[in-house]
Amino acid sequence: MSDPLFQMQTFANGSFITIEGARNGNQFHIITDGQVILKKKNPISGDDASQYLGKGDFFGVITAMTGLPHLETASASGNVGVISVARDRFADLIRRNTPLAMKIIRSYSLRLRQLDALLHYKKGNAEDPIEEAILIADGTIDFGNKEMASYMYQNILEMYPEGDHRAKCMAKLNYLNKSTEKPKKTGNMRTYDVGEIIFCEGEVGKELFIVQAGRVKIFKYVKGQEVVLNVMKDGDIFGELALIDNKPRYASAMPMELSNIITISKQNFSTITETNPGLMAKVITVLSERVWTSYKKTVNAKLTDMNYRFADMLLLLAEQARAKIAPKVRYNFNMTAEDFLRMVGTTESDMPNLLRFIKAHQFLNNDGNTIVCTDLGLLERAVKGFKDRFART
Repeated sequence: MSDPLFQMQTFANGSFITIEGARNGNQFHIITDGQVILKKKNPISGDDASQYLGKGDFFGVITAMTGLPHLETASASGNVGVISVARDRFADLIRRNTPLAMKIIRSYSLRLRQLDALLHYKKGNAEDPIEEAILIADGTIDFGNKEMASYMYQNILEMYPEGDHRAKCMAKLNYLNKSTEKPKKTGNMRTYDVGEIIFCEGEVGKELFIVQAGRVKIFKYVKGQEVVLNVMKDGDIFGELALIDNKPRYASAMPMELSNIITISKQNFSTITETNPGLMAKVITVLSERVWTSYKKTVNAKLTDMNYRFADMLLLLAEQARAKIAPKVRYNFNMTAEDFLRMVGTTESDMPNLLRFIKAHQFLNNDGNTIVCTDLGLLERAVKGFKDRFART
């Protein structure tokens, strides 16, 4: 690691290396000597307020790769030596040290699963995976998406062809007038139209997907509501966790318009990343943003004050879109109030609360059927005010 592309740095005891909430930072760090303490101001349930890192551990990857605000403060516990890697040199690091890249990806995979569990997205308390899958499919029928429900029952039969559940799944498919065979597409280049299913929650993943053209929504059904976790656009990657941990997918994917999709199978992923480290760098960038967004949404879901939740989610969405958070900067969220409530994960019964919240803040309006902020600096100040107020209670 003596290459000048990688900077060796030393931090004295007590030095702050990264600051929670700061948006500056295009380097991440690998510890070569000493210990680093990571601290969060308001850790979520299951997280320690402080975490100690040692030799070989890394930190600052999320902000370095995405430009999003730091999720924690990192400080030196004693004198600390690090190798600092700039964002634009990450592909070079992967070329030289692929195991480190895989370590980052596996840590992200574990973190995303933890955050998904904290969000309580499961439909019930079933410990049996088959029973859990059937509960999810039944709830999908209740929501009205019969195509997705059919696909889920077909997937259950494919994954678990024998057992007491088989008769129930077949009865449901008969009611829905569907066969027991799950529709499948093959080839590395695929086209999906509106209404078709790319994959469903609970399906064992074998492929990573890249949107060549179109839009794809990643979503779950939670308590009778569709919660949109993300919308993938041209060049975006999704389904990448399936290549790492062999676990069932934690959400479903459907096109929002006619979409052309490139697929990369688990079998050729390793070969491709060795010959094209830029792809591995992009996967880590995608995962970095996914961890950041999932963490922020988990924090948002735990807030007890709805006005605080609304303001926090609006700022989260603006940051996620890389809008400049500064005074007098205008931003159109390009979503209706109904879409925003689904993003928050609440129901339309909260619409009056949302409209009152918008009316009470002069820098927000909903005049053109989409939510607009006329001053992102004031939005950020409002979120800080909520955070300070509730930190004292």
